[in-house]
Amino acid sequence: MVTPRSWPGCQGNGLALSDLTDALWLRAPVAVPVERLRELVGGGRFRAALRYDGEDLHTVLNLAAAGNGLVLLPVSAAAGVPRRVPLIAPRVVHRVEVLYAEPAGQAAALAAQLRQPPSSTPPGTSARGS
Repeated sequence: MVTPRSWPGCQGNGLALSDLTDALWLRAPVAVPVERLRELVGGGRFRAALRYDGEDLHTVLNLAAAGNGLVLLPVSAAAGVPRRVPLIAPRVVHRVEVLYAEPAGQAAALAAQLRQPPSSTPPGTSARGS
């Protein structure tokens, strides 16, 4: 979690999300949504202080540093940020999925390979004897 420099909760080993239900939060596409925070805690206000529609992580970090609201980000996104506070409860998992399309020719060749029966010939050897 990224907080302003002067935020009083910056001391200690970490904070529980349930202790932050009345804090003001940033609403940004790169951050955990305020609605998800409510789900994780089972309620709470989690008021959005500012909405930023951009995708620039640097801007989100600067908005949090300037006191415009707290922001919950994956650890990798907040690496090197001096004013980050670990979230100790609940455990929030950040998952990224990548979907891509194979070029048509490659997909057809792969499908044809998968339809072939397995070979008893070890890879890199000839099927004919020497």
